[in-house]
Amino acid sequence: MRKKSKFFTLLIIPNSCGKVRRIVIPRFLVTFVILAFGIFVFFLLYFIGEYKVTRERLAYLKSLEELTQVQQRKIAFLVKRVEEFDKTLNKLKETEARLRSRAGIGGGEDGISEESSGRGGPEKYMFSDEPIKEKIIEDPLQAIQKIEGTFKVLEKEAVLRERNFDKIKRVIEENKFVFASTPNIFPVKGWISSGYGWRINSFTHRKEMHEAIDIVAPWGTPVKASCQGKVVWAGWKQFYGLVVRIQNELGYTTVYAHLSKILVKKGDKVEKGQIIGRVGSSGRSTGPHLHFEVWKNGKTLNPLKLMVEPLDFSY
Repeated sequence: MRKKSKFFTLLIIPNSCGKVRRIVIPRFLVTFVILAFGIFVFFLLYFIGEYKVTRERLAYLKSLEELTQVQQRKIAFLVKRVEEFDKTLNKLKETEARLRSRAGIGGGEDGISEESSGRGGPEKYMFSDEPIKEKIIEDPLQAIQKIEGTFKVLEKEAVLRERNFDKIKRVIEENKFVFASTPNIFPVKGWISSGYGWRINSFTHRKEMHEAIDIVAPWGTPVKASCQGKVVWAGWKQFYGLVVRIQNELGYTTVYAHLSKILVKKGDKVEKGQIIGRVGSSGRSTGPHLHFEVWKNGKTLNPLKLMVEPLDFSY
């Protein structure tokens, strides 16, 4: 059996005439070089792969860091907006309380109870116990969850506020109509010469019921509508002289008699406080004054019991 050679022979033959060179290389050296080269290539490819993975990871971590910073800024912005929203709701709550007071809305009678009107946002806010930035950096997910929970509370509060303002507006409009339709302001400046009740008639000298009040004022003094309504009579009537009668949807009828001049006509719609005529002494009268009657549902009322202001004597 032929024994394997422990050497490799490398012949170098030049192209032109020259001496052929012979190099003898041990077999183990060739094997070592090939093995070393293979190991080198392996580790080279490994480190190249690891380098690429590391770069990708670093790029990913950098993008995560940038995203986290963006999220932190957004969360901080949302926290600020939530706190501003809560302040706005508190101001609306104060405004609602003032409107309720001015509208004369009591607790529950009008359908707007304290329970239904809400009591404001959380007593202690989500980031009130420590700095906002630390909270967000520590656990941004928890911060987002708290913001979402608070938004739900504030959203519910806002809906309640909107409903309450609608109810208050409706009550104010109703009260406005009632006030405008109630004869509760004096139609003329002056002083009362004859009140509502029994008296001796200056013409018949008999005791009779005086279902009005007589307000003495200078001739030509403007006479204002004590309430809003529609003119159902504007002209002459026996004993009353020149008279204006106004009716409204609330059931009130007001009568203004002994006028010297009428400034409205039948069918006109007049506003509360609108000038409808001037003081005179027409009809059965002893001097310039306004005969003022208030009726409701077919019965006379004492006008003085409806007034919300004192009688003005100045001109």
